[in-house]
Amino acid sequence: AACAARLGGQAASSAAAEDFAQSALQWLGTHAAELDAGGELQARAILDYGLEEFLGRPDFAMAGRTPKRVLAALETWGLSSLEFDDDEPFEPNPRGLAPLFQEAATIPAGTRLRVPYDDEAGAVELGDPGCRGAEAVTVRVAEIRSLKRLIYEGKMLNNCLETKFDSQLKYISRARQRVSSFWSLTYARPGEAVVEHKCLLEVWHLREGDIIRQAEGPRPRTIPSADAFYWVNEWCKRNGVDLSTWDCYSRVEYPVFPDEFAQKGRI
Repeated sequence: AACAARLGGQAASSAAAEDFAQSALQWLGTHAAELDAGGELQARAILDYGLEEFLGRPDFAMAGRTPKRVLAALETWGLSSLEFDDDEPFEPNPRGLAPLFQEAATIPAGTRLRVPYDDEAGAVELGDPGCRGAEAVTVRVAEIRSLKRLIYEGKMLNNCLETKFDSQLKYISRARQRVSSFWSLTYARPGEAVVEHKCLLEVWHLREGDIIRQAEGPRPRTIPSADAFYWVNEWCKRNGVDLSTWDCYSRVEYPVFPDEFAQKGRI
């Protein structure tokens, strides 16, 4: 299970990751009897879930967590963890950008946020009772690691990527060269068997740093909702990704040369 899980490849990336890998395997061994019914596939999923938690917040530890608690989180995590047969895999992002998986997440009361390009909405109040962001949900920003998973994300957002083969080729080219990575923002609510797809992100990895190229919500709106944009901003801050470069009207289809970006300051 450890070899098949992503944890196996991540363990050598740092001493902290190696320590976490050892503690996660020890946790599996300690609770083997209680987890036996799930078999190797469940063990692999637990390791992958644990790795994503650790990458998002390095203070995360499996020790002290009961199998019941881990399996409940795993069930929620699994709702947006999809694999497809005969797929084109993407390499992980080259900068070590970390995912986000936050249970019972709410937006602080009194938050006011203005989403770029949403002039009609203006500044939106978030987090107060009855406002967006007050409901506790599991927020996940996960890296999209294959073409079919990217197409599926587009389908969930109703952006018709499934039939746009020229767009698919552009995405594959950028992913193969590792100049782009793609990320999915979803909400999961307690007791619901499906997740809500909130935003698709494309990050360009430039010499100057990592920047947001696309931030697309569900059609027909396409501009992310205010609560989704809050979590996009939080994820960007944690990873040092520049969100100010997002330009939903840009027609640039490939990362610009570094000196051009430096002169213009944005795309």
